[in-house]
Amino acid sequence: MASLTKTYSKEKLTGQIFTPAFIVNKILDDIGFVGPDILGKKIIDPACGDGRFLEKIVARIIQFSPKEDLARNLRFVYGWDIDEVAVKEAIARLNRLIKPFDIRVKWKITVTHSLHQANAARDLFSGHKPVEKFDFIVGNPPYIRIQHLDANERKFIQNHFRFCQSGSTDIYIAFYELALNLLKKNGRAGYITPNTFFHTDTAKNLRRHFETRQNLIQITNYGHIQLFDDATTYSAIVIFDREKRDKFLYQQAIDKTTFKKRFVDFTEIKGQKFWQLSINRRKPIKGRRLGDLARIHVGITTLADKIYMMRFIEKDGDYLWLQSKHHGAIKIEREVLKPIIKASIIKSPDEPIREFVLFPYKKVGGRHQIIPEDELKKKYPMAYAYLRQVKPLLDKRDNGRPNPVAWYAFGRTQGLDTTFGEKILFSPMNKEPNFILSRNKEATFYSGYCIKYDGDYEYLLKQLNSERMKEYIQITARDFRGGWKAYNKKIVQEFLIT
Repeated sequence: MASLTKTYSKEKLTGQIFTPAFIVNKILDDIGFVGPDILGKKIIDPACGDGRFLEKIVARIIQFSPKEDLARNLRFVYGWDIDEVAVKEAIARLNRLIKPFDIRVKWKITVTHSLHQANAARDLFSGHKPVEKFDFIVGNPPYIRIQHLDANERKFIQNHFRFCQSGSTDIYIAFYELALNLLKKNGRAGYITPNTFFHTDTAKNLRRHFETRQNLIQITNYGHIQLFDDATTYSAIVIFDREKRDKFLYQQAIDKTTFKKRFVDFTEIKGQKFWQLSINRRKPIKGRRLGDLARIHVGITTLADKIYMMRFIEKDGDYLWLQSKHHGAIKIEREVLKPIIKASIIKSPDEPIREFVLFPYKKVGGRHQIIPEDELKKKYPMAYAYLRQVKPLLDKRDNGRPNPVAWYAFGRTQGLDTTFGEKILFSPMNKEPNFILSRNKEATFYSGYCIKYDGDYEYLLKQLNSERMKEYIQITARDFRGGWKAYNKKIVQEFLIT
């Protein structure tokens, strides 16, 4: 139902997340924008916002420039942004910096859509030459999922940026390609972006570029450490250029200013589905992918869990009394109910199942099919009466689109047949490996995943709940606040069983 009322913040829709000063200074230091050699070098922030990077850039130029050359040296500073108000604030910020020097600068800070610099957008892969090339490129590109853009903008980005041609990409990935287009041959770039590109399918073209061109210089991964006051992000600083090398420096943040580090050979990340970056070099392990040995399934998806999922109160003959979040205590026919486990919260295989799902399906030819409405009404009148009462809420699911199966069917058909039987359950997010064996063959599950296996479940469990799995998830999976990690199917299925 939330899909009809979902809203997004300005930050989510515009990608505006302002960068703290210590991150700006680290990026400028790491790209080598230090000392008097910076004078006369062209530098740009292609998503400058209100000028957080530009302010530090100008301050460094002021520090090293003779006063008589200052106005000329500041003309090598460029900034682009789509937000006119932010650009005005950036220019005002820079004018305050130069006020004591009694000079006037015609700033090259302009209102423009950086990704619509058409010539630049084609250079990396087609050989076209953009008008401007830069010695340094820095910034905190906007983070906007492509589905939050209008149709024309989505089409433009997918047509013009090869890094963005896979799935539901993010606009910040296009800015990596833009920087590579705009860099001079010996130029250097530094961005702070989400670290999700280490492992998502949508960023595989970006990863392949860095792997084959071997033009990474340094990655600083902040993991679950939060750097921004106004947004929850999981960030990495990436320093890169256009030159090929054998290794890059990997830094893992302990806190905002302390790092463990080592050099990573490009052979460690080449040919991998996702990057497994660690300060410890991992020894090769011989084994078989979990995905080749077992089947991983998602739970049932109703799109209205508060309606279908109910807490058990007591048994009453062929009926169960249940606690509905919409109608309090209700009586439902036992035959149309299934015990259900919430995989995201289960901690032990010994926990009793205290929840049931209203399951308006029956087995036909070994598969579950929706119970026809007339049959449901006649055979399970109490369940049907309850569903009729909540029909207005069910009709709001999926942005109000009619359910093609039946108005009382689950929102998705996934899991109707694969969620029953013996299985190993796991949550999509956890701090530690917590794979739980459920031997209740009648129970289904939701909010997580299950593993179906034809071999020895106990042997498999030992490996899934091992320190090796913990280390694998730590260096592979997506970060969440507080040290939580993502346990998604695409990551877990690549784990090697020895």
